[in-house]
Amino acid sequence: MDKNDKLFSQLLYILHQNAFSELESVDENNSTETDAQKVRQLIDMIEMLKDKTKGNLANEVEGIQSMMLEELESLYKKKFVKFMSNESAGKQQIN
Repeated sequence: MDKNDKLFSQLLYILHQNAFSELESVDENNSTETDAQKVRQLIDMIEMLKDKTKGNLANEVEGIQSMMLEELESLYKKKFVKFMSNESAGKQQIN
């Protein structure tokens, strides 16, 4: 792994840890839409980086990125299931 791949991996790790910490601190019974939006923004940042760097990263880094996204998306869906229908409606209005 070259220097840039290592730095990019560290950036992903920072975003992942921030999102994961937010998710872990949320009580799904008392969560708010603001909690959901905060975490969603961090996940969206990782997704944006994935889109913008597609084909420019080492396979190992792309794998790490995909694994992190899958983990965060899964936890997000468990914690914020009550807000998922609102998000879907918002995305449909944008499209």
